[in-house]
Amino acid sequence: MRKKIYYWSFEGNEGTGKTSLSKRFADACGATWTYEPNAETEELRKLRELALTENSHMTKNGRECILLANRSIHHQMHVVPLLQSKETVVTDRSFLSGMVYARLNGVEFKSFMEMSYLHNLVTLPDAIIYCTSEKRIIVKNPNDIYDNADEETLLKIDSFFEEALEFVSLYIHTKHIKILRFQNDLSIPAEKNAERLVEFIKDKCR
Repeated sequence: MRKKIYYWSFEGNEGTGKTSLSKRFADACGATWTYEPNAETEELRKLRELALTENSHMTKNGRECILLANRSIHHQMHVVPLLQSKETVVTDRSFLSGMVYARLNGVEFKSFMEMSYLHNLVTLPDAIIYCTSEKRIIVKNPNDIYDNADEETLLKIDSFFEEALEFVSLYIHTKHIKILRFQNDLSIPAEKNAERLVEFIKDKCR
């Protein structure tokens, strides 16, 4: 008997349509959707904005601690209780994105995972849907340096995602996570992509 997947995480670079896809997928599964690295208090929102501002003067470890604090608070408030109640959760991003963007700032994958455990981020997804697309459609956010990244940086992020997925498949604490790659077709509605994804998952998890 296959083990039921309760915790799905959608990952991918900016502009791949994963947010819309993850929301439609959650609707199709009757699951709770959440944007995982959310800031839960006004103070943490301000700190997160500082960490994601291009002119920030903080150290790389200081930046990652702020972002991990935001993720940890949100995770403990909104993800863990649902999983403990045996409800299905779909998150837009998870620790994998954290790994990738930390690597972009010089933090190695293993160091990031160690920092995550110190922030009590020990409940990991059962499955990761890694979204790609032939073109990018990015909604610009002036307070997020990655929404305004140049093409060279976006290509570097793509490369780091590939490296991170390989790391996850081998690392002792994460190699149990099922990884599914899905090419999102941004020329069709998100609902249709969600239908395609459901069929894709049925075939892969058969």
